[in-house]
Amino acid sequence: MIRNAQIRNFRCFADLNIENCRRINLIVGDNGSGKTSILEALFFALASSSELGLRFRQQRGLEGRFAGGTRQIEEAIWRDLFHSSDWSKTISIELNGDGPAARMLRIFRGSPQLSIPLLDERQEQISGSITLVWRDAEGKERVIRPKVSSAGVEFESTDEDLPDFFYFAATVMPNSTENAGRFSELSRAGRADKFTELFTQEYNWIKSLSIEVLVGAPVIYATLKGAKEKIPLPLVSGGINRFIGVMLAIASRSNAVVLVDELEDGIHHKHHEALWRAMLTIARAYRGQLFVTTHSDEWIKSLVRAAGNDLDDIALWRIELNDSGQPDLFQFSGRTLRDGIEQGAEVRGGSE
Repeated sequence: MIRNAQIRNFRCFADLNIENCRRINLIVGDNGSGKTSILEALFFALASSSELGLRFRQQRGLEGRFAGGTRQIEEAIWRDLFHSSDWSKTISIELNGDGPAARMLRIFRGSPQLSIPLLDERQEQISGSITLVWRDAEGKERVIRPKVSSAGVEFESTDEDLPDFFYFAATVMPNSTENAGRFSELSRAGRADKFTELFTQEYNWIKSLSIEVLVGAPVIYATLKGAKEKIPLPLVSGGINRFIGVMLAIASRSNAVVLVDELEDGIHHKHHEALWRAMLTIARAYRGQLFVTTHSDEWIKSLVRAAGNDLDDIALWRIELNDSGQPDLFQFSGRTLRDGIEQGAEVRGGSE
């Protein structure tokens, strides 16, 4: 688990200190307050590839194909990751915790390089001024320098095997093949039936889940009551498919760290409490840690109802913009959250 985090010069955060992370961390705040940026920062430190700079850009709706000089392309990919777009400073994301979750990432800008002459005796400028340095739990550092040239962008990786960290962006559906692979792992371990039962109890029109091959790729199919044929799960419900994807990420790996932007999207409010109960069961059973953003008052209250008196491993993080427009983070225990709800407080922030 991640216990504490220090985020410096990343996105909207000049210096953010996060302490006492719990198993379930619910992040709330107004639009543009920095909820998604926290998830991105945590996952960037947990990851091992410089390609995330481009992926985060695309997940926020920006174009992933570029035209222009190498300096312009490099600036488009990297500069907005730096606080106030000031890439003369160093991004630092340090995670303190247990096992592989204790990691640190630094991103900084150096000088561009020039390649050797090409066959036509012209020189091609290669911009390699961005450097990423990951330090793992053993203290070993790995240095990566992505390069931009007229031939394209070369994103390097540290080649670490880090299978237990997952990020689900609000605008991206889980990969069907990856979901099928994780469900298959549960099936081989004899745990798929128990996993499926968590959903069929709430969605009783789903009889079972299974792996089938669709045009050469494995996909989770659902058997529905009254239907003559099985249906690919993504075609049954996008919301259910995404939720199951998150659950599979936790259930298929012990001690997984899973970050989800707006997990409740696509889920009808009447199912919130039951699905939170299922999520709590899976996360506690497999010692997973969850970081989830939300705007939904119903979703927050459903978590408290689902947890009952077992609130010690739950926390609410509320981000508020201060008078200077900078984000401040306030943390509340699960019991304080419950007390606030019972007293009618607005726990989501952004208004009083």
